[in-house]
Amino acid sequence: MNSNTLHKVSIIVPVFNAANSLQRCLNSIVKQTLDDYEVIVINDGSCDESLTIAKNFSDKYPFVKVINQPNKGLFYSRKEGINLSNSKYIGWVDADDFVEPTMFETLYNKAEANDSELVYCDYHFYPQKIKTKEKWFREFKGKKDVNFVEQNSQPWNKLVKTELLRRLNIGDLFTSCNDEAYIKVLLEAKNPISIKEKFYYYCVGSDTMSSSYTNIKHYQNFVTASYNLQEKVGSNFSDKYWKEYFNYRIIYYLLVLMIVAGNANNREIYQQCKEKLLDINYKKNIHLKKILVYNFGYLKYIVIAKILPLNFNLTRIICLAAFR
Repeated sequence: MNSNTLHKVSIIVPVFNAANSLQRCLNSIVKQTLDDYEVIVINDGSCDESLTIAKNFSDKYPFVKVINQPNKGLFYSRKEGINLSNSKYIGWVDADDFVEPTMFETLYNKAEANDSELVYCDYHFYPQKIKTKEKWFREFKGKKDVNFVEQNSQPWNKLVKTELLRRLNIGDLFTSCNDEAYIKVLLEAKNPISIKEKFYYYCVGSDTMSSSYTNIKHYQNFVTASYNLQEKVGSNFSDKYWKEYFNYRIIYYLLVLMIVAGNANNREIYQQCKEKLLDINYKKNIHLKKILVYNFGYLKYIVIAKILPLNFNLTRIICLAAFR
């Protein structure tokens, strides 16, 4: 590492009770081939050995900084990371995951060579793909449309100019819109570039919270975030194309929550979702069919958008058979 005041890249690692994976994660980060970067590890009130592991790395590597804070949640940790960054670009590695040694050098060089405010790469599922996870990667083909934005908003396979994140107030947006705050980055970034190489390893398992279709509170949070995104980002668009897209995101998460309610045998939550879908006239959304068919296939589109909203008992039967 050199001693420049402004580093090339900040790699930010939010951590909460990740002792089982943090060693692997940080090992992959300190081996990056990029010649000038800082690592900011934000321990979010972990109750295991995460803080000790992080401090061991900071003792050995002077470019690793450890911030210890009371538990505030992932998205407040992301906000803090942006505030603390002292670099031209920001990248993220979640504590469960790990990266190839050339990832940030490759992304940085692409950004600099093309005057790009956003560069992102493809990724691996590790150790293997599971049925409740779909690939969130869309190649940029020169046009900022729904195909580019949809299922492409995760921060962790991206390198973004720090100035852009701060100018768009993404730190505060994280706390109300979750990782979907990066939809605003996708829409606003100059000269985005996608890289087909898979530099990031996204670790999945059957016991992860996000892979469970029974965790009602978890998916209620996504519904709330989608409403917040519509208010804080979608409301800035006057054309029907984008207004309908931000409505679609609400519709999608309401449909997913209906599936979760079916799995959890919660009729009340199911009915609340159904009423909200009817209130926003979800069947008329111009993006609903196209996106669901593209993401899941025609048969699943019929099940998710046409059959599940009919009644709870039918939803319960379908979920027990197909969405566990």
